[in-house]
Amino acid sequence: MPNYGPEVVGPPPRPTDQPYWDPEIQTMDPERMRGLQEERLQTLLRKVFDTPVPLFRRKLESAGIGAPEDVKTLDDLRHVPLTVKQDLRDSEAATPPWGDYRFTDPRAAVRIGTSTGTTGQPTISIWTRRDLWIEYESSARVWWRYGHRPGMIATHAHPAYLYGGGAMLSGSYEYFGFLNIWVPPPDTDEAAEQGLRFWMRVKPDIPFMGFSTGRFFEVAAKLGIDPKDAGLEFKGLPGFGLGKGMPLMTAGAECFAYVGGACGKSPGAHINMDWGIVQAVDPATGEEVPEGEWGDLVVTTLDRDNGLLRYDLEEACAILREPCPCGETSIRGLWGGRFKDLIAAQGKRFQANEVESALRKVPEVNEPSLEWQMVRPTDDARPLTVRVERGTGAGGDDAELAGTCAGVIKEALGIDAEVTVLARESIPRSGYKAARVIDE
Repeated sequence: MPNYGPEVVGPPPRPTDQPYWDPEIQTMDPERMRGLQEERLQTLLRKVFDTPVPLFRRKLESAGIGAPEDVKTLDDLRHVPLTVKQDLRDSEAATPPWGDYRFTDPRAAVRIGTSTGTTGQPTISIWTRRDLWIEYESSARVWWRYGHRPGMIATHAHPAYLYGGGAMLSGSYEYFGFLNIWVPPPDTDEAAEQGLRFWMRVKPDIPFMGFSTGRFFEVAAKLGIDPKDAGLEFKGLPGFGLGKGMPLMTAGAECFAYVGGACGKSPGAHINMDWGIVQAVDPATGEEVPEGEWGDLVVTTLDRDNGLLRYDLEEACAILREPCPCGETSIRGLWGGRFKDLIAAQGKRFQANEVESALRKVPEVNEPSLEWQMVRPTDDARPLTVRVERGTGAGGDDAELAGTCAGVIKEALGIDAEVTVLARESIPRSGYKAARVIDE
């Protein structure tokens, strides 16, 4: 009989006091890493021509690239045309259901999922066992950097079924060696209570800090539950708040879910360069922008069964190359949000999360959770319309509280806001991503 063992579903153990999950890769000499990337890039390009992969072959040939050897170095990547999400949608529509951009027969895969479809027709993602192993190993570097170790109890409430993120997170937790508590998204108060009650029985070491964490705090307040009794605490993560932007943690489940992770010593997130080439690119020219400047996040995946070549996620990215005191030798990435989600008002451009960060400075609207919305501006000269719910137990006059909220927005963003204070539970709730920007 085959000699199956625990190594089939998990990594070999390692000393818990070592600083890196994978020391050889995470401290590799940059020139050696560059050589590894170029070797794996050649393998990817050979597959495009030999498999073949029609979508990417057409793109390469349209740029005059007729063989893998025409892209000899990482510098030559600038000649490779960009691919965007709409290209994948069009490919799937033209040759349903899979499209013509797959490197692997879908029947050789073991997991399928779709994108959320918030900006168009959901695309289909497939993963082989190797693809999942690369994601799980990449995520393990992230958890290890955070100081987490196998044997801890971790929890989350990501959606499941065709949405790929929940299964990916659960799988990465279990591979690493966490005891994984996957509770339902808090779409209703009853679903939120189910999670809270279970966390009170089995208290997680690592609390859930996903998009819907505020909903659990809100329902806990309704039930008279102290969130700490359920293991819920707002704790900062390494690298957040260091310089501009946020650490580049993901490039989307369809591309590279665990593209990097922050160490907390320097701004940005250390990129898993052995499994991805990450660039900040000017989409008009295809050229990389100077270090530290914002460009489109462009990822080429490496060593997978299912790859993507120069995939432009149409999100803001900045690359940092100076050495990091933590000892890791990879480049680091910053995430600045989706360019198409930028809000324009009064001559300023900003993200919705910048408004949220400002409102978090007002205690009267943050207990037990911050619930707010803004109307997408259509007249640049008018104040930004913002609605925010009063916190439970908050005193004071609505007009005074609205003025305080408008003041912090003005201080943070330099724009005028017309704030309306609403009663609690006036704004629709979501179990996952709340709709903070609405059109009227």
